[in-house]
Amino acid sequence: MTVVGSNETNTSRREVWRELLRDHFVSLDVDVERDGGTFDGAVRSDFLGHLRVSGVRSVDQDVLRTKELLRRDGDRYLQVCLVRRGAARAEQDGHDAVLRPGDFVVYETERPFHWSLRSGAGSPCWDIAVFTWPRDTIRLSDSESARLTCRTLDGGSGITGVLSRMLTDLLVEKPAISEGGAIRIADEIGDLVATIATEAHGFGAGTDRHASLLRQIDTYIAEHLGDPDLSPERVAQAHFVSTRQLQRMFAGRGQTVSQVIRRQRLERCRRDLLTHRGGEATLTEICVRWGFTDLAVFSRAFREVYGTSPTAYRARARA
Repeated sequence: MTVVGSNETNTSRREVWRELLRDHFVSLDVDVERDGGTFDGAVRSDFLGHLRVSGVRSVDQDVLRTKELLRRDGDRYLQVCLVRRGAARAEQDGHDAVLRPGDFVVYETERPFHWSLRSGAGSPCWDIAVFTWPRDTIRLSDSESARLTCRTLDGGSGITGVLSRMLTDLLVEKPAISEGGAIRIADEIGDLVATIATEAHGFGAGTDRHASLLRQIDTYIAEHLGDPDLSPERVAQAHFVSTRQLQRMFAGRGQTVSQVIRRQRLERCRRDLLTHRGGEATLTEICVRWGFTDLAVFSRAFREVYGTSPTAYRARARA
């Protein structure tokens, strides 16, 4: 596994635990059930490309992501939580999932959620695995994601059981892999999670023509990012809908078609800056590869999204 900042942190202090979770994930409120008892908690995180793979264990507690905390950091991640020991209950978007060992759920950090984590009989701690992707790397619309969050995915049978075992192995085995391979695998696992969760809950192609068409459009955009002429008009024409209808479809996601195209182009450029595929390619070659026609425009857009210039980002990654 390509590891960036791999670390494991333990604490026996309740007051440190909230800060520890924030450092590895996002800002969270924690309510520890056993106020008078001995506290114990540990988090270990590794990176597989842009996928953070974390193991977390602690005593019985509730963990909340509130509206106030959303305003504090606003980080956008899609996460999968898999229970390894103990039991859990998760709530988001009006859904309520109960999980036993092996079960897992999808949820997002940009909307409030509530976790109840319990160790169960005969064990002092629960143990979970958390897999975290930057939200923009997952090809799910906001409406599709909201239908999938906090719905139990059975870790003991069927295709969801296969995915549960694969995710568990990813946490435990830590395979050695090249930097470029790690990023591609992180993307592929993210796509696999989205596909299996969609199919497991009956939201696959054919159950919703609107969602099915959006998935086709997403695929088309991803396959044509290198075309500088890719535009809402081209996308609409390719799918036999009007530009106005296309924009209405994307309005439910809170983004325009042009914004989606630009953000995906920037993400592909970012990955090339990190991987051997980018190699010794100049910034101009990389931005042109993904449909930008002006280096200055690309550099400004990159800084707006990632908070630094492409040159500085590549130098930091190499260091």
